[in-house]
Amino acid sequence: MSERTKAQLLAENKRLRAEVERLDRIVNPPPPPEPPEEPAPKPRLYVLALGELEKRIVPNAFQIPEAIKSIAPDAEWVPVYRLSDLPRGGYAVRVVDYVTAGFGRGPREIKWYRRKGRQLAFAPTQKQVERFREVSEPLIAAMGAALDDATEYGNARRGYAACALTDVLHAQFELALARFNAGELDYANEVEDVLRKVPEQRRQISKLEDR
Repeated sequence: MSERTKAQLLAENKRLRAEVERLDRIVNPPPPPEPPEEPAPKPRLYVLALGELEKRIVPNAFQIPEAIKSIAPDAEWVPVYRLSDLPRGGYAVRVVDYVTAGFGRGPREIKWYRRKGRQLAFAPTQKQVERFREVSEPLIAAMGAALDDATEYGNARRGYAACALTDVLHAQFELALARFNAGELDYANEVEDVLRKVPEQRRQISKLEDR
């Protein structure tokens, strides 16, 4: 394996670690303010009803499901029917998330969203960021171990196989990161399945005969 390839792999491993650190610094929904001397106005949160089914479920502010309002019982919940009506900086939940969770098609976990320009962006909580870190760090560690193998084996059959394993783990990280950023929180099983195979794959690579 050439010095240039080694440097590229090391730089990529460093970039991925930096990406996990960045996620850990994402600003999350702020805690309730300290109670002032005078009663504070209720915090305003939003319910996104962008699709036709969502609009039928929440046709007005009086028919927001209790499952949603129970997230923050003291908040003022405001339905939003167009993304452009969601205030910048406002935190919202989607009706569709509770519909799919009710049918067992998604995790019963709060997912917050914010508007970024003309798009809706997932706004993870600290707990969700910590969970991603918990799942992804073993994957990054496995990439580092495979990279060490590639460095040790050099420009031989085993070295190229170890590089290929590094590429597979890299691709799995990128997939998990993309799913997390999209608010898809069921990425952990795929990562864990890949990690379970790594020890055997490294063992098989170590037994390859260099030609």
